[in-house]
Amino acid sequence: RAALLRAPRGHALQAGAGLFVALVLTYLASSLVIDALDAARPWRFEADGVVTVLGDCLLTYIAGWLLARFAQRRALATGIASTLLAATVAAAALVHWPLRHLAGLLQAHDHGLLALLLALVGQFWWFFVLLVIAHWLMPQRFGRSLLASLVCFAVSGAAWWWLPSTALVDTALPAHRAELSDAATAADDADPQEPEPAAPVRADFDAEQAIYAQGPLLDAELARLAPRTPGRTNLYVVAFAGDGSEDVFRNEVDYARRLFEQRFDAAGHVVVLVNNPATVTTQPLASWTSLHRALQAIARVMDPAQDIVLVYLTSHGAPEHELLVDLDPLPLAQLAPADLSDAFKTTPAMRWKVVIVNACYSGGFIDALRDDSTLVMTSARSDRTSFGCGADADITYFGKALLVEAFNHTTLPSAAFELARASVEARENAEPDADGTVEHSEPQIATTPSIEAKLARWSAALPARPAVPFTPIAAPAAD
Repeated sequence: RAALLRAPRGHALQAGAGLFVALVLTYLASSLVIDALDAARPWRFEADGVVTVLGDCLLTYIAGWLLARFAQRRALATGIASTLLAATVAAAALVHWPLRHLAGLLQAHDHGLLALLLALVGQFWWFFVLLVIAHWLMPQRFGRSLLASLVCFAVSGAAWWWLPSTALVDTALPAHRAELSDAATAADDADPQEPEPAAPVRADFDAEQAIYAQGPLLDAELARLAPRTPGRTNLYVVAFAGDGSEDVFRNEVDYARRLFEQRFDAAGHVVVLVNNPATVTTQPLASWTSLHRALQAIARVMDPAQDIVLVYLTSHGAPEHELLVDLDPLPLAQLAPADLSDAFKTTPAMRWKVVIVNACYSGGFIDALRDDSTLVMTSARSDRTSFGCGADADITYFGKALLVEAFNHTTLPSAAFELARASVEARENAEPDADGTVEHSEPQIATTPSIEAKLARWSAALPARPAVPFTPIAAPAAD
């Protein structure tokens, strides 16, 4: 009754501690079902989700105790808390979950304003539940009921706008990913003007220790996400360096962080995932799981109908259209287009996206990622290699052309892409094969009028910022 904004019945206040514990278990069970319905298969149980549910139960009990104090009925604190917890469980299933999915459908059909209104209704529904219960407890004192509702909402509802939360069920790492073949790796990113890079050297670190350190490292990185700045479109960035055998990819994501924080007003909104022996104990690894968790965390702090998420991935690529995700000897799975698409299935769903894939054969990622509100750019055609990686390079051709040159000239992604494409073509023309021929990488872009209009408005609102110089964090190996 309370979840649907009707006054509870009087016998609700007779509930004791046993019923409250039973409601905690009911909350866990219902959350398990709802989260499983939201997550794509295969499923994975998240133990941290139990902490989220129990934390919500604790805050709900505190809100019940506060309501009892306001109503001067302290002996009924457990009964009031049980009523609130029952309303929490019911509202999650009958109100929040349907509204969230309806908002996602409206957003997908370009009804952003209606989706935003529904999201706001979902966020403040709990306040009205509290107001109904408070007025039921204090029918002749509306002012005191309103104040009590505001205080209890700040404790048990608004607190989750900044407290970390985890679903009980998430999407497990897809089992269909295959390791890149030795032949594909050998052919990948070969620069005709440069010798083949040396075979990767087995990293000198404790693999087991590195794996166990990843949870806290990723949690710390995601905890640094700052709240969005109200009143404008915010940019959130995930930079992903897949191959740990060459410092060139680490350099690119390190520079991407500095570029987007300093020039694109994304300070506190950038997550860096990197595979590199030098950072294995200080930064979270680049993997599908880390990427998915980062996007889920961003989806919870951003305004999914208004803000923009930009994902920059840099690594080797294979003709089979897989990104190399590797840090020997860790058993990391490769990243296929379908895997990247799955990583974007967040709750709530994010609408506006810019995806940049810098790897050989990266054009093969476009079809899996493109939609009306997503811009996708790649450093090469689906059947072409790209250039500039290797042990003696500090940044790839496309990375330099796009990040260092183009994005320091313009903040509009499509305009930056055209500048980068021209720069890459000119550089490739200047370095022909031994027989005088040139096979261009041919960077690709997929965009729509909808995302272009959104990016144009966002770009025009950015304040003028100076260019960000590129300095490699790891210098190329000496000859």
